Amino acid sequence: MWVVLAATYSIAAAAFILPTPPTPRRAVAASADIRAGRCATPRAELEPEGVRVNKALRATHSRRQADQLVADGRVQVNGAIVDAGTRLTRGDILSLDGAIVDWERLNPLEPSAQGEFVYLKMWKRRGVVCTTDQRQPNNIIDALGPVPGVTDRIYPIGRLDADSTGLILLTSDGGIVNGLLRSSARKSKEYIVSTDTRATDAQIARLARGVTITTVAQRDGQAKPLTAPTKPCVVERIATGHDECRLRFVLQEGRNRQIRRMCEAIGLNVVRLHRVQFADITLSGCRAAGDWCFLTDEEIDLCRSVAAPRASGREQGAGDETERAEAPPKSTAEEHAEELQAVGKSRG
Repeated sequence: MWVVLAATYSIAAAAFILPTPPTPRRAVAASADIRAGRCATPRAELEPEGVRVNKALRATHSRRQADQLVADGRVQVNGAIVDAGTRLTRGDILSLDGAIVDWERLNPLEPSAQGEFVYLKMWKRRGVVCTTDQRQPNNIIDALGPVPGVTDRIYPIGRLDADSTGLILLTSDGGIVNGLLRSSARKSKEYIVSTDTRATDAQIARLARGVTITTVAQRDGQAKPLTAPTKPCVVERIATGHDECRLRFVLQEGRNRQIRRMCEAIGLNVVRLHRVQFADITLSGCRAAGDWCFLTDEEIDLCRSVAAPRASGREQGAGDETERAEAPPKSTAEEHAEELQAVGKSRG
């Protein structure tokens, strides 16, 4: 009798056990790539179409907070109140309490020119250190935070001093970094600089002609001191209101702490530095210090054209830019900038 009951139970149990369907080969490959850190394609391509509404609010709210906002009926898409399962696609208008949210900037739906790599720009805040070593307090990777759909390592192209702010580019494309930083790459870098005292016309002319400074350059894998004149550059006064202590610099080279040392060499002390442009890329899309956004297709093309090898070969001279990747980049600490909104304001 017990044997019969046991057999009957086994048959009944088996009837309720459904076989596990095999995982599609493509999904297995994608999962393996993500675990291995090889997938730099936005995850939206691996998920159902679009971005879930709570993720679209990630720039300003945690997922739990976003869910509550949706539940309270404060979130609308294209003018209609939505539920937690709503997904947004490109062109949808997301609003919170009637204010439009720029959700697409932080939630790319397609790789476009990004391809297998990621290209970003960031408005670096004062105090952020341009290192990928997350043991370092205030490192740029922690300041950047998670990048939607990206698992590859991201590193800065060049550096800005901790005390300076402004435009910094970041990428997972190690192949483009050294090309952008070599001295033969024809690129300009623009800075807004505030000094402790008003520069005279004679001092501005000296800065523009070039002054002799000593910096540290990376050559043959070693850091060596380099004493040489800076290349001629654009230096002009920015006079607005009562503030006559601001200067605009446009450089074609990037030596270590170059602008600060140039100013020190003629008796000026830099109190604020803000980079506003690098290789014709500006802070457009970053509204305030700490903001970041993906480069546009046009900006990526600019980077690639500047980084492309040139037939003339490597330039010689004092302005040898030896910013290199931290495997990839290890870069020169070049001059950078102060937040546009802070420039000219007294700090008390």
